[in-house]
Amino acid sequence: MESTKTVTVQVETVGQAYLEVLRARGIKYFFGNSGTDFGPIIDALARFGAEKKIHPTPITVPHEFVAVSMAQGYAMITGEPQVVMVHVIVGTGNASAAIMNASRLNVPMLFSAGRTPLTEEGQRGSRSNFIHWGQESFDQGSLVREFTRWDYELRNGDQVETVVDRALEMALGTPQGPVYLTLPREVLAQKMDSITIHPNRKSQAEALQPSPASIKKTAELLRSAKNPLIITGRLGSDPTAVSAMVKFAEAWVAPVVTPASPFVSMPNTHDFYLGVSSSPYVKDADVIVVAESDVPWYPQQAKPAESAKVIQIARDPNYQDIPIRNFPKDISIGGDPKLALELLAEELRKGPRDEKALGERAEAIRAKHKKYRQELMQKAEQGGSHRPISHAWLAYCVDQVRDKDTVVLSDHGIGSEVLNISEPGAYYGGSPAGGLGWGIGGGLGMKLAHPEKTFIVTAGDGTYMFNNPTACHFVSEAYNLPLLTIICNNSIWHASKAATQQVMPDGWAASTGNFPLTALEPSPRYEKVVEAHGGYGEMVDDPQQVLPALKRALKVVKEEKRQAVLNVICGSH
Repeated sequence: MESTKTVTVQVETVGQAYLEVLRARGIKYFFGNSGTDFGPIIDALARFGAEKKIHPTPITVPHEFVAVSMAQGYAMITGEPQVVMVHVIVGTGNASAAIMNASRLNVPMLFSAGRTPLTEEGQRGSRSNFIHWGQESFDQGSLVREFTRWDYELRNGDQVETVVDRALEMALGTPQGPVYLTLPREVLAQKMDSITIHPNRKSQAEALQPSPASIKKTAELLRSAKNPLIITGRLGSDPTAVSAMVKFAEAWVAPVVTPASPFVSMPNTHDFYLGVSSSPYVKDADVIVVAESDVPWYPQQAKPAESAKVIQIARDPNYQDIPIRNFPKDISIGGDPKLALELLAEELRKGPRDEKALGERAEAIRAKHKKYRQELMQKAEQGGSHRPISHAWLAYCVDQVRDKDTVVLSDHGIGSEVLNISEPGAYYGGSPAGGLGWGIGGGLGMKLAHPEKTFIVTAGDGTYMFNNPTACHFVSEAYNLPLLTIICNNSIWHASKAATQQVMPDGWAASTGNFPLTALEPSPRYEKVVEAHGGYGEMVDDPQQVLPALKRALKVVKEEKRQAVLNVICGSH
């Protein structure tokens, strides 16, 4: 709980003061990968332990990428900012891809790192190891500056509260994202008698909403549509916004597609949902609403007609963090997209409506949805008799064992299409940054936040290696965070091979069948890795054994409270 009154706390060091401020600001966990800079922090956490102060609880994570991914997962499922600390600039380097993931997903996080001691002698905390010269950089913050909202170095104990509050304020600003704080060892080790902590007066800004005039203007354009289309992606990062999308789609009577969506932004069971690709529909649409979608279509493959009108609705409709993004926007609505969608739905229902024409449009959309779902299910069910196991069949089987308390994560594993997902927060995908290997760490963070839920992480075989599985399985066992991890093992970097075929369809690789740098053979017995951490592992190569294997693995996770890995021998996507 955050402090609601001014308190003075007795401390011995700046490191202790730093943790006291985090505690006062409601930070529950401290994800750490420690090094020689951590002495004052480790000592401060030991004092917290002696004094029975449980927050922030230290979580030891043996790889920096996993630490940040755990914090990302926890923040994604709770909305609460998380705190991570790694070892100086080398730890920052190891964590940098995960920071890119968090940045592109707008995940609020106080990412911190020790700073090589500034002084060579004379102070408690001065340099005492040969690495303290080699690890110093001219500008440590520059390593991740492009992907953080703010970076700073703590310079003295008097500014601890100010610095922490500024860091959290910037992480929770618009758009949200990670911030970077460096913590020199001498500063953390400085003696300090007490710290006075004030109530947090950094209130978040009220959600912005468009003006009534803008809503009316947009609604007029929407009413003129004969062949409308809604494209959304990250809207579901706010689970409460999904119902607003449903109401808007129903009020406008428009189909919804969700290309590259890492969240449940529209229930795929809804009659107006038409899949994960905009390509079949975008060419013929006359009015398009793009709601929180970085990349609504691939211009080289399909794009709207010049006459089509495009409305972009997003917290940042300019997507200012992306250097090149040339998608049109005839109307641009910033602020909270949920509010915009709610206001537009209300305005559409108030205005003139041709109920006969809208009814016919709704029936046509429902027919397309029914056909789309039937074709998906047909393809998935056909996989039940073919080897190697198809991703569609695997997803179909996963859907059979899911319940309302199960969350599926995909780290280049199975997609959301075949799953029957109606609830927000039931599925999470990867970041647009494409930093592979976040899934198991993300699942561990989510399990930490919601121990009552079941988490199924799906990953490719190459992606599984990116996850730093030994570090992940260590954390799962050490903190009693059992997950089911499913490896979609096709023994190849499929994305690299497919991209080569796409870009060079008549090239040497395609014509000779030789794709260097893509093979992952011989394939290891991945399921054996988890056994070293007290978990359950099984290899599955028979499609008819997928469902029984899933049930066996979930029994281990739910009843025995142990982690499990299924190594499923799959074909290409």
